[in-house]
Amino acid sequence: MSGGLFPRAPEAFEAFFEPLFAKLHLSKLARHTHVFIGAALVYQLVMMLSPRISSRLSKHYPSLPLKTRINWDIHFVSTVQSIFLCVVGSLMFVDRRSWSDKIFGYSEFTADVIATAGGYFLWDLLTSIRYVYLTGPGFVVHALAALFVVCFSYRPFLMYFAPTFLSWELSTPFLNVHYFLDKTDRTGSKLQLINGLMLVLTFFLVRIVYGWYSAYDTTLEVIRRVKSTPYILGVFFLIANMSLNFLNLYWLYKMIDAIKRRVDGEKKPKKA
Repeated sequence: MSGGLFPRAPEAFEAFFEPLFAKLHLSKLARHTHVFIGAALVYQLVMMLSPRISSRLSKHYPSLPLKTRINWDIHFVSTVQSIFLCVVGSLMFVDRRSWSDKIFGYSEFTADVIATAGGYFLWDLLTSIRYVYLTGPGFVVHALAALFVVCFSYRPFLMYFAPTFLSWELSTPFLNVHYFLDKTDRTGSKLQLINGLMLVLTFFLVRIVYGWYSAYDTTLEVIRRVKSTPYILGVFFLIANMSLNFLNLYWLYKMIDAIKRRVDGEKKPKKA
């Protein structure tokens, strides 16, 4: 595909960031910085609009505790992001068909799409740090690793494999629907059971099966081109990649356990 997904920023804007990114050896990042920043701001706007929208979509939202409403808003943003990325991101698989270089290949279109994901991970990192007492440190690690991988693809480096890893978002809408059902008095319902099965199935297929295969495929390509691949960058990239893969295994276990408890009803012990 020719051209980017979004219009380019003014030359002065790109020129402002070029010296910094040149020092970091991220030669293509200045071209897409406006998409990074714009996406992060859009997702923050969605977070701010979530209370008003969610109150109209669900009668349960206004009566939820403050901490639960914050968590709901985070899931709401995640849902918007994942749907957008799944729709637009699928075009990256078409775009990369013409690429001859899997290690250093680049296109403006794919880089713009990746930048929208990068903007989300930037927003997610800042939000996870702010609300770490709600989300836990695992989400901070996930956002940081994902942001690292996204940023260093603008060397450019391994951008060819970005569509593969962004396809993980296919499972996210089911994850968020499961959460929303849980908070709207439909815990253990037939609808939640069906959604839970779809969640586990898609999560297992795209994040575990496809995710680990993609990690293997990426590693083989890096090894095959080891003489032309920056050693330290390759090692850090693979470490970040594997961190995400192991987190996915942990979250799969937690999801299966949560679904099992929901279906069983989670009987609470009676007070003496």
